[in-house]
Amino acid sequence: MIAVVDALAPELAALDGVDDAALEADVAAYRAELVALDDEMTAAFAAIPAERRQLVTNHHVFGYLAERFGFEIVGAVIPGGSTLAAPSASDLLGLTDAIRAAGVSTIFAESSQPDRLMQVLAEEAGIDVQVTELFTESLTAEGEGADTYLSMMRTNSERIAEGLSR
Repeated sequence: MIAVVDALAPELAALDGVDDAALEADVAAYRAELVALDDEMTAAFAAIPAERRQLVTNHHVFGYLAERFGFEIVGAVIPGGSTLAAPSASDLLGLTDAIRAAGVSTIFAESSQPDRLMQVLAEEAGIDVQVTELFTESLTAEGEGADTYLSMMRTNSERIAEGLSR
């Protein structure tokens, strides 16, 4: 997101009527908040043992997070990049086997997708697997855990760290 802020700032500065000093101050303040967020996420995820740093989600939306913070994506319930795809029985069996083999304790369902399939997957895995909701595609109303990008990422980080530390 820092790269997005850095790319957006000159575009905004080029607009008529923009207060350059206010924009510069706002960009610097938000960049500082993003750096602090990254530090918080790094610390939260560092507490997760290496053997538990495995993610199972609805679909492959957490690839950037996994790459940035050293997680392995064990699998996704919905194959491919589209939420319109449907998993086959073979896909679910393969993912269930991967969950068992990896010893995954928590699988993550996105708030924008029904978690019914995730619940079925947890039952089929035949092990004690928790289903925890994460925020991805939209923000929430104020006070619901994801009313800004920063609060969304903090909530998701806390839930991932807690879920994978069980």
